[in-house]
Amino acid sequence: MKIFERIIDRRIRDIIRVSTNQCGFVANCGTTDAIHAARLLIEKHREKQKPLHLAFLDLEKAFYRVPHEAIWYALRWHGVPEELIEWVRILYADPRSRVQAAADTSAEFLISVGVHQGSALSPLLFILVMDAITSDLQRPAPWTLLYADDVMLASEQKEDIQRQTQAWSERLARFGLRLNVKKTEYMTTNLDELSTIQVDGNDLRRTDCFKYLGSTLSADGNLAHEVVARVNAA
Repeated sequence: MKIFERIIDRRIRDIIRVSTNQCGFVANCGTTDAIHAARLLIEKHREKQKPLHLAFLDLEKAFYRVPHEAIWYALRWHGVPEELIEWVRILYADPRSRVQAAADTSAEFLISVGVHQGSALSPLLFILVMDAITSDLQRPAPWTLLYADDVMLASEQKEDIQRQTQAWSERLARFGLRLNVKKTEYMTTNLDELSTIQVDGNDLRRTDCFKYLGSTLSADGNLAHEVVARVNAA
């Protein structure tokens, strides 16, 4: 099955073009590129003494929640031929599961959300969904950076980052995904700015350091936080 999935994956990749903001599961791009772009953006604004506002979005169990209908929509949005889409639909045809508890096992139920765990095709399908449903919300890199379900938004205006974050939350919800407000964080290089931003009236956690894709980004541009984090992890 994995060989077949890889064949489908390769054929789809030969057809589609993913946003250049996406660094996850694409050729010639990875975590290092996203981290470098984010760090450089912060450093340049610190050097010019210009404020920069960032929102780090946390999508709640995104790989498990993406509706299958969103997958078909994303494939068509990217211009994938119906023949290939039909092969993907066959892979997802009539998926069923059970829930095992201490007392008993549930009856079988139909699964209509989530990409398949362990599937060679799942990473591609997920980033295609993210690309299709947020294409009009994305700004040119590095103002929007994605690594699969890790999303970083940036703006020089606090009001703008507020609007962007709210817009992303609403768009994700429209397609069956959910922003985890408790784990979504706000950071700014303007250390005199003491307030935060909101999503649906809820204050986001304000931070001066954020661990982005395994690397610590600091509002003050100080690399000491990253050094300490690496020493502690050693």
